[in-house]
Amino acid sequence: MAKSQSNAQGEMQLISEWLTTLPPSWQSKTHVKVGADPLFYAGARLTPAQQRAFGVWSDWCDARVVTPSEVWIVEGKLVARGGAYGQVLDYVDQYKSGDDYKNFAPRAIVPVVVCQAARGRLSKLFLALGVRTIVFAPSWPVAGSLMKLFPAAQILLAEQGVSLP
Repeated sequence: MAKSQSNAQGEMQLISEWLTTLPPSWQSKTHVKVGADPLFYAGARLTPAQQRAFGVWSDWCDARVVTPSEVWIVEGKLVARGGAYGQVLDYVDQYKSGDDYKNFAPRAIVPVVVCQAARGRLSKLFLALGVRTIVFAPSWPVAGSLMKLFPAAQILLAEQGVSLP
């Protein structure tokens, strides 16, 4: 399996597990289209049929959570890096004009990065821009994530006395 596919599966598993920890009264949905920005090619706007055909390149957040006062636009990553924060900020900007938000307006829209591991400096930097970081410990051990991301990690883990599943 390709490394990026393995990461995507791990991220969706992380989000799925995290969503089960939220209050049952909060509405959640995974894989939500965040905007309706038209696509352009060679300076011309694509037709509606072409737009639908290229829909896979639309922007989709990993999850949307509706609390009593907020709508969270969620990006899941095994390790929170700068790209995840930029991605969720872009999603929030688009979400304001999308169809999904019409059901929940005027709630505040909040960008959230849910991750298994984060850097404090980066979390703090993006908190100043309104992005919340939620570090969530999934049911699988960190060794499992290391093996998915870095197959050579078994050498490092063995040196530290960590057993692999």
